[in-house]
Amino acid sequence: MVKETTYYDRLGVSPDATPEQLKKAYRKLALKYHPDKNPEGGEKFKQISQAYEVLSDPKKRKLYDEGGEEAIQQGGGAHGFRNPMDIFNMFFRAGGMAGGEEDEDDDSGGFSGFFGGGRKPKKPPPVDHRLAVSLEQLMVGCRRKLKLERKRPCKSCDGRGGRVNAATQTCPSCHGKGVKLSYQQMGPGVVEMHSNCTTCSASGRVIDPKDRCNTCEGNRTVSDTAIKEVAVERGMRDGARVVLVGEGDQDPGQEAGDVIIVIMEKPHPTFKRKGIELYTEMTITLTEALCGFRRHLVTLDGRNITVANAPGTPLSPDKELAIIGEGFPMFRNPYIRGDLFITFRVEFPERLENGFAAKFEELFPRPKDEYMLTGKEEIVTMLPHEKIERPDAQNSYGSEEEPMDTDDQPMGCRQS
Repeated sequence: MVKETTYYDRLGVSPDATPEQLKKAYRKLALKYHPDKNPEGGEKFKQISQAYEVLSDPKKRKLYDEGGEEAIQQGGGAHGFRNPMDIFNMFFRAGGMAGGEEDEDDDSGGFSGFFGGGRKPKKPPPVDHRLAVSLEQLMVGCRRKLKLERKRPCKSCDGRGGRVNAATQTCPSCHGKGVKLSYQQMGPGVVEMHSNCTTCSASGRVIDPKDRCNTCEGNRTVSDTAIKEVAVERGMRDGARVVLVGEGDQDPGQEAGDVIIVIMEKPHPTFKRKGIELYTEMTITLTEALCGFRRHLVTLDGRNITVANAPGTPLSPDKELAIIGEGFPMFRNPYIRGDLFITFRVEFPERLENGFAAKFEELFPRPKDEYMLTGKEEIVTMLPHEKIERPDAQNSYGSEEEPMDTDDQPMGCRQS
């Protein structure tokens, strides 16, 4: 004979209910009144969680049957109830229906992720990593190894943060609210910003120090290091992304996040890339520009090609020529390649030897009557731009600090 049946009534079971019946009743009601699914069921969710916490413990149940809720309060139960969310999470993490019958009226809905079916649980946002890659590596492709630092659930406590049925206490960081407030100056006013408390994972409760895991110290996660290989494909562009699925951070009860590798193209001393086209410059002498040349050029894929211009085909300064098919390969279609464009810079001599100008003019005579002088022109001397010395602009007009001799006379009235 039990003294009172309030806790049994909350779960909708009789005082002689078996542990399996208690589990089944709590499971159904917890899913129905969970705050995420039923925002107005917060108080009801708290009551059924407290009832299940007492009745699922043989010692507490016996105390309640003999003395009722008053006996639980005198025994410290009123001030020692765990967070309802802790009970809910531990129940489903441990497989709350283990050994019992399946509920035919299962209405798990959005909470199916807690016990392994239906909708997938959430996962942390992806983390970006920058990977500097040379132009040669983008040309031929390569595989790069990266060292990733991420957090993973603690294996010592299975991500609980402490022993099974560990006691909890109010989070000292957020004072049980689960969120932290911060203030940021925005123009003339101050904006209040809310963020989840990282100390308690927004639950408002932390595990009591005496029950915490020695490995993760109650944080439920530990730092983990992994070496992963990234495939840099031929023709990838600057800013391309490679996704490493499930290689990011992971919180208990969630999927592992992703790592996004962002390809950063390093500058090259010889070549510049625009899409699948390559550009470079080559400096040649005046003799080579007029009489032809043969030059060697090492390509990005390591081949040594010969660039030649036949005699009798002069190259003017800044002339641009193309080598078909020596450009960059197209991403994921390397059989299509762009072109290589070479801009030729002609190096002129600083001075000419005596007699060379006359001999050169014999071979390349000046145009007749085009630049004939009449004798009325003014002859000027040209200098290199960097050698021209100009007077200081301020001093050329006099210093503002120098006094002017005005004799305090108004303009137009000065007398000698």
